[in-house]
Amino acid sequence: MLKAREYHSSAVLDGLLYIVAADSTERYDHVLDSWEVLQPMLYPMDDCSTVTYRGKLYATGSLAGKESLVMQCYDPESDLWTLVNCGPLPPWSFAPKAVTLGGLMYFIRDDSVEVDVYNPAKNQWDKIPPMLQVHVGGSLAVLGGKLYISGGYDNTFELSATVELYDPETRKWSVAGQLPEPIFWHNSVSIFRQFMPTALEEEDEKRGLEDPFAPNPPRENLQELR
Repeated sequence: MLKAREYHSSAVLDGLLYIVAADSTERYDHVLDSWEVLQPMLYPMDDCSTVTYRGKLYATGSLAGKESLVMQCYDPESDLWTLVNCGPLPPWSFAPKAVTLGGLMYFIRDDSVEVDVYNPAKNQWDKIPPMLQVHVGGSLAVLGGKLYISGGYDNTFELSATVELYDPETRKWSVAGQLPEPIFWHNSVSIFRQFMPTALEEEDEKRGLEDPFAPNPPRENLQELR
């Protein structure tokens, strides 16, 4: 990076790595092996979580020095940040975790089992069933169309090695396994992405735009889309 920093977030968009911090935004091109300074956020945020959606970055975090969450959007084409008017956000969290899946943004707070879901296309918030335990300082990632959250401190504030899995089709959480050892303040990422057939991707996107919380279509109907 162009300067040392902590408490920042990162996201990949169109093959470029973006680093988002309270006071600056940078972009890395691995082909050219070069860094570029971009416009900083309009409002500095501490410990924000950044995701991508439809060619833009969405960063959610607490305003510097305040216990209130905001969401800001970065457009690479204009190199500008804007404040997202997304209605009442979830309660304040020191280090929120967020990922995108199926056209939706899943938002997990550090001190709660509740999971909030934001539909950018409809500007709508909702919830999914709660996790089996809290994951204070845990890590959230997407793999194979499912959410995985791992480690952190549990409900008794003991370090946990538990990995939970959420399946959007069944709308249920389950224990996927255990880490080699309890860990916290870590991060996780899926390197090998499992691509779905194009027709199924379009169907998932359509569901996200129309009614993301409607029951999933029967598997036999999905077969017709292949």
